[in-house]
Amino acid sequence: MMLRRAELWGGLFWLAVGVFVAWQGWLLELGSLREPGSGFVFFWLGLIISAFAVFIAIGGVRGSGPLLGDLWQGARWRNVLLVILALIAFGFLFERLGFVICSLALLLFLMTVVDPVRPVLSIPISIVAAVGVWYVLEKMLLVQLPKGSWVEDLMPF
Repeated sequence: MMLRRAELWGGLFWLAVGVFVAWQGWLLELGSLREPGSGFVFFWLGLIISAFAVFIAIGGVRGSGPLLGDLWQGARWRNVLLVILALIAFGFLFERLGFVICSLALLLFLMTVVDPVRPVLSIPISIVAAVGVWYVLEKMLLVQLPKGSWVEDLMPF
């Protein structure tokens, strides 16, 4: 019965992820606390993930928590498929249409089709979120995001 606990398998999965991250951090060179190397943060983050995962797995061994099969009861598979397809479309159209247009379209799709929200809320939230994230990334953090080739077609200068 213990092997059917969701916490056990979730804990083992995240333990594997944590060990992998820590190992990759170790390979990148740790450095010291005063002069951390490129793997310093990854190594310690991997250890923290691993520690949390061990506690979760122990809870699963003790028999607490739901069974693995119970997690999938009532799952809305249509919505899962729609989100995956929307993210794939976002990835393909990202450079052609640009960050703002793709993000706006994705948010509107998610808030009108996948998990409907009233348009009076979904439209302003989508606009503020897309433009707000663009502003923070592009203007404050100076991250270059694709503007979209359609912008270049309109303004070739």
